[in-house]
Amino acid sequence: MINYVYANAERSWQRKQNPELFRMHRKTEACGMLFTSMGNHFLLDWPDRQLVEMSRKATDEQIQHKLKFILASAQNGAVTYTASISKGEQFIARTLREQGFPLVVLLNDGFPEEGSPHERFYKPGGVYFEACSQGKLLLLEPTEKAYTSPFVCQAVEETLLRKAEAKHREYQPVATDSLRYRFVALNEMGRKLVEGCGADGIRL
Repeated sequence: MINYVYANAERSWQRKQNPELFRMHRKTEACGMLFTSMGNHFLLDWPDRQLVEMSRKATDEQIQHKLKFILASAQNGAVTYTASISKGEQFIARTLREQGFPLVVLLNDGFPEEGSPHERFYKPGGVYFEACSQGKLLLLEPTEKAYTSPFVCQAVEETLLRKAEAKHREYQPVATDSLRYRFVALNEMGRKLVEGCGADGIRL
């Protein structure tokens, strides 16, 4: 608790020194999708990008193998995108953050509602604050319009269909407001952002 109180002064100074990095943008458009965002938006323009997506059933060996590949790309200048959902994704994201590599994190529910009392004072919590102050982090929370866009709906349906076929199960559509849909959608949005959006560009 004492350390937290001492850190408040430093965090307040960092926010004043880097106000743009802590400003919440409600309508960030990238690749035709709308997000609420906070952090270093220049990361969206970075030419070399990679996506971390791992099954919840991934073994420790598989996670370590993936981490080795991701770290090598990050060391060569790639910005890493992740929804940080599975334990493997979370472990890799944490390792990248601890080693000072830039991250773009897609969130399902990360920002206060627009107009809420907490909106004005919101800042990334814990370890994300430090990464944000250093320009090494961008947080993206898709809007409802992004979740229900034709591209995202189609991509999620195709992914869930492949998974059902791989398990020899009948495909059952899922509601767009279900966690299963949204977690798959976050990865599909991340894939789209990593692959690039041509001339669509980024608008705040």
